[in-house]
Amino acid sequence: MHDILGGSNPTAIAITGVVNNPAVNGQLAFPKPNGANLPVNNGVDENSGNNGFLNNNNIPLLSGLGGNAQAMLQNGNNNGGGFPALVGGQVPAGSTLQKLMFGTMTVIDDELTIGHELTSGFIGKAQGFYVASSVDGTSHTMAFTAMFESGHYADTLSFFGVHRTGASESHLAIMGGTGKYVNSKGFAIVRIVPASNQTGETDGFQTVLEFNVYLTY
Repeated sequence: MHDILGGSNPTAIAITGVVNNPAVNGQLAFPKPNGANLPVNNGVDENSGNNGFLNNNNIPLLSGLGGNAQAMLQNGNNNGGGFPALVGGQVPAGSTLQKLMFGTMTVIDDELTIGHELTSGFIGKAQGFYVASSVDGTSHTMAFTAMFESGHYADTLSFFGVHRTGASESHLAIMGGTGKYVNSKGFAIVRIVPASNQTGETDGFQTVLEFNVYLTY
């Protein structure tokens, strides 16, 4: 499953949470009663025309399923890689980038392929959502349906469970299905494919999840 945040062709978009809070998407820290923001290294009033650094182009390394703790990025051309970096010093003391994403819901329309490569055989789509459901940013509650092209998308499996980014694998329950998978039950073992195997496939931030599915139907 290829989950792509940001870039020109994202398959996942955060729709709720801090990214859509007008009190913080002008400049991070926490809102004042007057709608401005507390200064963090010379903070800027959110009404000053500042576009902010928290939006769907720069949250991928925070809210994505890979659980990376790298510097946050946003689209631009201020450095050699085309992305200006945000350093951790711009975040309020005592906070981590992942903690700020707690409660963020991300809606997905991810591609399913046979192999780890985005260009490998296309088999269907995963549509649904995941929510950053732990305060420390290490877990996402996932609910989505895998729809398979071979059955003209009539054959589906529905998944639900907690994906733990800090663990070597996670287990998701299969809640049922349609088409040839009607009345199915079972589980999936989910692993994160290392990012080094995904370079050059997209201009967004991609997380690839490998699913091994065990079911009866």
